[in-house]
Amino acid sequence: MSSSTRGKTPWTRLLIMLGLALALGWMWHSPVLWPLKLTVVMFHELGHALATWATGGQVTEISLAANEGGLTWSSGGIRFIILNAGYLGSLLFGMLILASTKVYGGARAVSLGIGGLFLGTAIVLMPWFSFGFGFAIIAGLAFFGVGLFVPASIRRWILRVVGVFSVLYALMDVYSDVISRALDWGARSDAVMLAELTGVPALVWGGAWGVAGVILLVLTRRWLV
Repeated sequence: MSSSTRGKTPWTRLLIMLGLALALGWMWHSPVLWPLKLTVVMFHELGHALATWATGGQVTEISLAANEGGLTWSSGGIRFIILNAGYLGSLLFGMLILASTKVYGGARAVSLGIGGLFLGTAIVLMPWFSFGFGFAIIAGLAFFGVGLFVPASIRRWILRVVGVFSVLYALMDVYSDVISRALDWGARSDAVMLAELTGVPALVWGGAWGVAGVILLVLTRRWLV
């Protein structure tokens, strides 16, 4: 457990995290949070990419747009797993970031790891000089900077903000990006593509992701707060 949380009861830590979540929710439409939203979209696309590699496929390109859109082009792999890995990937990234703040040295390791992942993704998989390339380079360098130069206590709080926001954004995706798009027959989303693949309605996939996310958070809450 980190020194900044030592001495605090689990309930106190939980209330702090809930307060942080409420503050971020209150500021949801503020342009201040735009870089955080793009960071979580990057996590979402990396979830697809990691699942592609894990199931034997190849990733050809990742793109990121200023309107919080993202796409991952791939071939091969197990499509069912790849399509499920975007939403769940951004949730798991958030949980990993939160868990790292409770382990000595964990916040630095995760900061440097994410920084390296963003930089490597930009250089290898994103069109050079595109918006997504520029953002991934800047965000990757920012994570490196947090890991190398920011005091440990401040670093942990920066990562807590990123982690809580990533979890919130992933859960918000169930409605804004999954369920609402599923109601729009012309829209394309992971849930719609899963529906085409399996014959199970997109709304069912959206609901299943939401339920799975909440259950996962409840089961692992002791490692997160």
